[in-house]
Amino acid sequence: MSLSKTVVSRPTTVMIIFTVLAALGIYATMDLPLDLLPDMELPYVAISTTYTGAGPEEVEKRVTRPLESVISSVSGIEYLGSQSSSGSSLIYIQFVFGTNMDEAMNDIRASLDYVKNLLPDDASTPMIFKMDPNMIPIMNYAISGNRSPEELREYAEDLTPKLEQIEGVATANVFGGRERAILVEIPRDRLQAYNLTVTQISQLIGAQNIQVAGGTITEEDYNYTISTVGEYRSIEDVKNTVISYKMAGTTYGAMGVTNPGTMTTVRLRDIANVYEGYKPQTSSFYMNGVPATQLSIQKQSGKNSVQTARVVREKMEEIRKTAPSDITITLTNDTTEIIQRSVDQVASSAIQGALFAIIVLFIFLRSVRSTVIIGLTIPISLIITLGIMFFTGMTLNIMTLAGLALGVGMLVDNSIVILENIYTYRDKGAKAFAAAVLGSQEMMMAIAASTLTTICVFLPLIMYQKELGIIGEVFKGLSFTVVISLLCSLVVAVVLVPVLSSKYFKIGSKKERNLPGVFGAADRRLGIAFDALDQGYYNSIRWVLKHKLITLCTIAGLLILSIVMIPRLGFVFMPTSVADSVKIDVTLPVGTKLETTEAVLRQLEQTVYREVKGYKHVTLLAGSSGMMGFGNTSSYSGSLTVTLPPLSERIDSEDEIKAKLRSHFGDYPGATFTVGGGGGMQLGGGSSAVAISVKSEDLDKARDTANAIKTLLETEAADMVTDPNISMKDGLPQVNIVIDRERMYGLGLNVYTVGQEIKANIAGTTASRFRQDGEEIDIVLMLAEEDKTRLSDLEQIFVTNASGQRIPVSSFARYQEGVSPISITRENQSRLITVNAGSVPGKSITDIQKRVESLVQEKIPQDPAVRIEYGGDFEDLMKAIKQFVVIIIMAIVLVFAVMASQFESLLDPFIVLFTMPLVVVGIVAIYAITGLPLNVMTAVGVLILVGIIVNNGIVLVDYTNLLRKRGLALADACAQAARSRLRPILMTTLTTVLGLVPMAFFPGEGSEMVQPIGQTVLGGLSFGTLMTLFLMPVLYYGFNRIREKRELKKAARLERKLAFAAEKGGL
Repeated sequence: MSLSKTVVSRPTTVMIIFTVLAALGIYATMDLPLDLLPDMELPYVAISTTYTGAGPEEVEKRVTRPLESVISSVSGIEYLGSQSSSGSSLIYIQFVFGTNMDEAMNDIRASLDYVKNLLPDDASTPMIFKMDPNMIPIMNYAISGNRSPEELREYAEDLTPKLEQIEGVATANVFGGRERAILVEIPRDRLQAYNLTVTQISQLIGAQNIQVAGGTITEEDYNYTISTVGEYRSIEDVKNTVISYKMAGTTYGAMGVTNPGTMTTVRLRDIANVYEGYKPQTSSFYMNGVPATQLSIQKQSGKNSVQTARVVREKMEEIRKTAPSDITITLTNDTTEIIQRSVDQVASSAIQGALFAIIVLFIFLRSVRSTVIIGLTIPISLIITLGIMFFTGMTLNIMTLAGLALGVGMLVDNSIVILENIYTYRDKGAKAFAAAVLGSQEMMMAIAASTLTTICVFLPLIMYQKELGIIGEVFKGLSFTVVISLLCSLVVAVVLVPVLSSKYFKIGSKKERNLPGVFGAADRRLGIAFDALDQGYYNSIRWVLKHKLITLCTIAGLLILSIVMIPRLGFVFMPTSVADSVKIDVTLPVGTKLETTEAVLRQLEQTVYREVKGYKHVTLLAGSSGMMGFGNTSSYSGSLTVTLPPLSERIDSEDEIKAKLRSHFGDYPGATFTVGGGGGMQLGGGSSAVAISVKSEDLDKARDTANAIKTLLETEAADMVTDPNISMKDGLPQVNIVIDRERMYGLGLNVYTVGQEIKANIAGTTASRFRQDGEEIDIVLMLAEEDKTRLSDLEQIFVTNASGQRIPVSSFARYQEGVSPISITRENQSRLITVNAGSVPGKSITDIQKRVESLVQEKIPQDPAVRIEYGGDFEDLMKAIKQFVVIIIMAIVLVFAVMASQFESLLDPFIVLFTMPLVVVGIVAIYAITGLPLNVMTAVGVLILVGIIVNNGIVLVDYTNLLRKRGLALADACAQAARSRLRPILMTTLTTVLGLVPMAFFPGEGSEMVQPIGQTVLGGLSFGTLMTLFLMPVLYYGFNRIREKRELKKAARLERKLAFAAEKGGL
């Protein structure tokens, strides 16, 4: 028994199965996690090492280079970069996508073990971080009120344990205010009077604040744990710490000591000012002009952003209710809001597309029952697909929803073919049961092959996922949803549609359809209109078959014109996404005080209040840390963030706000500004659309070249690029302590001891930690402020040797003023400086790159010691295009293989493949109309088109072959097949095209990334189908006419041979 007969014979079973699947799908959809992009395992690793007190060059020499040398031997590394700055080393590694990151992390740990003992003693153990998008905070809260920044910080720190207990929250970090500490300020004259040094006192405090385990004692049936409790319980304990002993009342006579005197203790309170205070301020935070503290929430890896943010908001509402009346808690940034809006927008596009498709079906079918049957296939296929996504651990995000939106119009194609064939059998007089069985059974292989051609184009995308890098990771979800939804639609068409049409929504023949009144009149008029369309198309095919050369030349001319137009459309790497905020990063000259940085940002903040209209919040952060939060905090940099309302509520657009703020950048000489956006998803573009790498081991030459390129871009390429900046800032003011080693060795000292003592005197040192009410507070020792305000104070520092002698640094060293680079960047173990710039909106990245390269080659002197390399969006675009060309060629080969198997012919698939280039005309036309540039998403649309555009050709060729087998002449078969297949082709094409209209022409917030895919498929499929309807019969006629002539000649030769043989035999 065939599959069709089995399912039609058991309608109740089929309905129960699909009802259960739909119910599971609906249940799963309720709990399906929401996110902006698919979960991705990014192959990025960072290694952070601190080396406090060391300058960038020393960090590079003693920490970064040794680490790089051993890490470079780890297999699978695609990129190795590093940044050595004052007191810290950061190495970042990019592995090849698809690398097993657990194994890679183990290899890195094993490599670090080899070099760990070669690092400086006071360098920290290298910390390995697996970098992923979860390191970026998903939410920011501002804590403000009528309190000091320090009190606000303490309140925020009290909230962090409550928030970190929430499932899905990784950490809650506090910015702004100053951190509490117990400060120990020691005047230099007291140190000299008691013959002490800062490091000695630090060691003594650490030794007095400790809890030591003493083992266990067993008495009778009990084991007692012994512990020496020696931790400080109050600040008085710290003050009363004995740090030295002194003999008092000692007298001396002729025979020596006559009275030894008494031993007195020297306590910390005797020589130092001990008090509870705050560490030096490293950052300040303002919200809408009011001092505040920022609370940033990071989610755990693998957890759902939207769900986590919802729970955090609920918890913060509870906290608000119990918060003091003078404390205000404000949500300043929530990245999940744009996620929700973006997902809602794409979902809305999919629903609108489905409604358009159903309207088209009703107009063509003019039957409520048929429309209901086909209309049901869309939600059922989608719901089952969503259920499969849930059980396979996928999320509902921009790309998976884009896959569903792309599939909405295609989901009905298989059901239309099946239903139309069943309808044909009903018109011939077959019973409902027989028509359902025969109609579905006859078309089963055809629709399976058609679905397979669409699915197989995604196989190369999956195969080349590693080579595509992050783009491949992003499109993994889209590929999955298109493939699964099409497979579900195939099952629905083969199993459910025959059951519905024969049992629950029995469809009748045309004779049985007698609609009354207005509906009947409309039905008859539509019937007449479609018959006229069929006849007009039939006559057109007859004409083009007689004028084949004109037809081919016209289409070829359009194709050539379109190809010539491609460069005029322009290129970008990725479409720009709408952001939910505008962020201005400000960098002042190195060494600028935090107060000055804050003042510049406050002035820029006033500009926002005066000129910008329609914003939610303005937040200011003075003092920022290095990349991804690693590295030391810099007092000379900060950021200003303008949080924007939803797109529909904005007065000033994102670009208008950027333009207003850029117009004031010239008011701040010496400051460097970088403009960017926050929230959303941005691949490419931004402030590094143009990237020029200047490589040289001579940093001075590299810096000079980089500055010359930056100036060149500012003066001669201002119409193409925005905000040029270089990665290396001007030199950091530095004082080098130059040591006379021989003299130092003669005094019984070493470099480490000297360096540690200088560091403790100037930078201070954390001696221990004081625990109070569950909170740990650092005990910080430092020289009194008045004793370290001049460079000459360095000469007054004393170091103690092994014999206990106090030796002034000035006796074996001198200081020398100079500058050092603020940071040293390395790429693949070579020094480099990067010049970055953004692109002017509307400018093609190819034009920008040509201008930049020509300017650099003409105006920058060549130096053999300096190498200039280009990166940025242009390099990424060229790399992606090369990969997609290979992927598309592989997809075409696979589609050809499927068609050759279906037709059992090598000629017929070639005829169908000739329609593929025609999509270029439609793509160029739609991009020219909308004015948007081509990008990587366009290539994805072309790849999808490869699998879709051939389906119409397959239908035409297959039916033409069938008519020729029935005895029709070649020209008659071509014309009749075109006429018969016109309506199914128009119906399937219009459902797909109209299903994409919302995505292609009405993109909302967050859906800009998938808009080019919708536009490309819509334009290519519309024009491609139109040309297929006229070109395919001409090509089929031409190729088969040549084959017929060849076969006639072959038959004539054979006939002559037989006649000659017969004549010869007769003789």
